[in-house]
Parts: sequence; C-alpha cells; structure tokens
Amino acid sequence: MLRFAFALVLMVLGAAVAAADGPPGPVVLHRGNLAEPDTLDPQKWFTTYEAEILRDLFVGLLQIDADAREIPGAAERWEITPDGLTLTFHLRPDGKWSDGVPVTAEDFVTGLRRCMNPKTASPYANMGGFVIRNSRPISEGKMPVDRLGVRAVDALTLEITLERPSQTFLWLLAAYPQFAPVPTHLLKASGDAWIQPGTMVSNGPFVLANWVPNDYVLLRKNANFFDAKAVLIDEVYYEPTDDDAAAVKQFRAGELDLNVRFPPGQYQMLKRDLPAQTLATPASWIGYAVLNQTDPRFADARVRKALSLALDRETIVNKVLNNGELPAWSFVPPMTRNFTSSGAGDFSKMTMPERQAEARRLLAEAGYDAGHPLAFAFQHRIGEANKRVALAMRDMWRAVGVDVVLQPTEVKVHYARLREMAFEVADGGWSMPPDAEFFIYLLRSDSVEVNFGGWHNAAFDRLADLGNAEQDVKKRGDYYAAAEKIALDDTALIPVYIPVERALVQTWVKGFRQNAVNYHPTRWLSIER
Repeated sequence: MLRFAFALVLMVLGAAVAAADGPPGPVVLHRGNLAEPDTLDPQKWFTTYEAEILRDLFVGLLQIDADAREIPGAAERWEITPDGLTLTFHLRPDGKWSDGVPVTAEDFVTGLRRCMNPKTASPYANMGGFVIRNSRPISEGKMPVDRLGVRAVDALTLEITLERPSQTFLWLLAAYPQFAPVPTHLLKASGDAWIQPGTMVSNGPFVLANWVPNDYVLLRKNANFFDAKAVLIDEVYYEPTDDDAAAVKQFRAGELDLNVRFPPGQYQMLKRDLPAQTLATPASWIGYAVLNQTDPRFADARVRKALSLALDRETIVNKVLNNGELPAWSFVPPMTRNFTSSGAGDFSKMTMPERQAEARRLLAEAGYDAGHPLAFAFQHRIGEANKRVALAMRDMWRAVGVDVVLQPTEVKVHYARLREMAFEVADGGWSMPPDAEFFIYLLRSDSVEVNFGGWHNAAFDRLADLGNAEQDVKKRGDYYAAAEKIALDDTALIPVYIPVERALVQTWVKGFRQNAVNYHPTRWLSIER
C-alpha cells in the first residue's frame, strides 16, 4: 500500500514536471487605448486610438519603427524621379495577407482609390494637401477614381504620381492607415463588411481576432506576416481607458502592461512610487480651444481674442498640470523642425491684469457687459487632465465676466459633435509629427473633418499650398510662419498648452521607445518577466 501511494506521488510529480516542460502559453500584451474605437476600417479611421490598432493590423508601403521613423514596409525599396513627382515602389515578394493570398500592387491601388473616393468619406483623404495627382477633384466627386495618379506596373511594382514634390509624403505612407492596402479579393466578395472580425484579413504583424464593444479589441499574431519571426507578442488586448484614474489602478494591479496616459495630478506621486514605469517626454502636440464660427457670437474676432487673452496659460501648465507642459502661443509646437513662429498671438509679455483688462474692453466693444454677459457651454473631453484644464479655463473666463457652463463628454461623442459642428466652444488636441505642414493642415479650408470651427481664409490656404510645394527648407518654413500669423492674428483657434506624452509601462515590457508622437506599434515590443 505504501509502495502504491509512493508510486502515485511520483506519477503526480511527473505529470507536473511534464506540464511545466510543455509548450508555453501565448505571450499576451494588455494595452490601455484611451477610448473605444469607432471603426477599424483603415480608410475611415479618425482618432489616435483607432490608428494605433490599425498600425498593428496593416503595413503600408513604408512603416514606422520604434522611434516613429519611416522604414521600408510592404515595399522593400523605391525610387523617386529627380523632379520629385514620380515614385516607384517595389513590393516584397513574400508579402501576404493573413489568409495567405499575396499582397499585390493592385491592393495598394484599391486602397488609395478607396481613400480618395468621396463615397468612402475618409476623414484624412487630404492629408498632405491632396498630394497624389488628381486626388482633390476625385475626392470632390469631379473626376472618376480611376484617374488617381496610382497604377500597378506589375504585380509587385506600384507607381505613384504626385501633383507636386512633397517632403512629408513618405512619412505619411508609413504612419497613416488611410494609405494602407486593401485586400482586393475580399473587398470584391464582402464589400465594406470585409473589416468585421472573422472576415477581415490584414497584411501587418497582427490579425483581428475579436472585438467586444467597450471591453476590448483582440489581435493575434499573423503567421503570414513577412517578418513574423521577429514579432514576439502573440496576442494584444486593446482596452478602452478613458477614465485615467481607473487606468492607473488597473496598471498598479498588473491588469495593464502599458497605458499611454495618466492623470497629470498624479505625476509626482507616480514618479515617486513607480519611477521606472512612469514616463514623460515633450510632445509634438497642441492642446487648444475651438469656437464654432457659424455662431454669430464667435464669428466676431474680438470675442475670440478676448477669450484667448483671458486664459492664464502659465498657471495652467505650472499649477494645474505640472508635468513639464509648455504654454502655447502658437498652434505649431516649438519643437517643430525648420519653423520659427512669428510671435503673433503671444501675450506673455503682458501681465494677467493687463490681459484681463483688454479682454473686458474687447467684450464690451462686441456688446457684452455685466448686464448682458457672453454666455456659452464649454464642451470638454472626459479624463482627469481635460477636466482639470476645463475647470481652470472656466474660472479664467468667468474672471472677465463670461458665463461658462462645462459639458464633460465621452471622447468619441465629443469628436463626433465637433465634426457635426454641434457645439459652442470646445477643447481639442492635435498630435502630429514635428513638421509645420501637419499643424497648418488643422486650419485649411478643405480640412473639413478637423477644422471644427469652420474658420476660412483664402490667403492662409494659398500660403499653406506654397509651403507644401516648396523644396527650399527656409522658404517652406517662411510660408508656414506667414500662414500661421494670419490665423493667430484672427484667433482662428485658441492655443492653450503643449502637452507631454505621459505613459505607464511595466518594467517587463521591452522595446518601448519614447517619441514625440507617442506611436508604439506592438511589433517592436516584447515581454521579459
């Protein structure tokens, strides 16, 4: 009997050892993703929390590395003609969709035409100023999509013809999902339903496995990705974390491996308690207020300037946020390369009492006083940082006699209302690479999906076009600075602060590289416990 019991123990221990020596489970990454995505259609994305997922699913002609620099992607090499107008891309012969079908030049033609087709209503079709030949008239419905300056020379060779030379086009191809390929074979079979879980195929390092609304988006490693052997994460859970404080609790509990934001009021505490996990880096980003200029109150430039004057930006960044943010006087961030702001709209040399007095004077001139105050609702995104800034802005506007009511709004709903112009005054954030072209884009007349206030100025647009086309670096910067001065002189929007990129990253997550645009594709990450 004792021998039998002893044998049984040995069998159990042996089974335990065998289990321990068996194949390991999947390597899983849990990512906080700020908010619930609206879509995972690469040509229809609108927010950063959609783009981050899409960069895991799709690889464009180029892709970005861990430092957010452009590197070869689906194309292994390319040539550009001396005039800068024709680009020829040579696709990898081992490029495949996740269902094993080869990725071809025709898939890129399909994706680019779909992006510019007005029926798609791609929010960022004009990113880069409609640089692809005929993209503008096509997007306006004035020309058929087959006239777009893209063609498949053969199965692995794609030619793109531009309207003008561009210094940013390659980076756009690398970082922005609207320029991703589309599986032509699946689009023909399923139409726009091709993006649904269980149907979607992708050409990036991951495939869409499941999407449980308001819970998670699950991606799994794509065995057919051309560099699958270098992808060290098997599954990625993207989880909405619009409640910053709750996300910190999840992170502390080990439920999140990383989250690309935390409440600004907790920075000092987190840096003390979790010094290795708490990261902050200067951002290529602008936090601003936008005014709906279809409303007669805000069509008055005196009112817009008064509201800008009343904001004590120094207090906002030094006391309300206090993470190293900078006051914003320009809507092009100060770290932007080859750009010097004109200084228009910079009230920093005025004391706050002087700014407040001038704000009251302008409001009175526009017909507002104690007996008839300017009153409006200020819609702001939920989240601890946004709430703190909104409260401070409300109090600063009240100090000059403005009656303000706050309207906290879930992020997805917030931007939907801004796009519909269903707001009075609202906050906004715009994160782009440190090139002035991308920030000037925010106020172009044809940037209807992001120019939320509806501000238009023909001279601004003309200077923006000249800057986009200019190859001389200094002249290009001068055009953009002149355009920005027009917008700031007219208070087209109200710059408030330059954020820092805040992230919580567990020590076992490797490969996370801080960068000014806060792009972190999962393919460059790994877990080492």
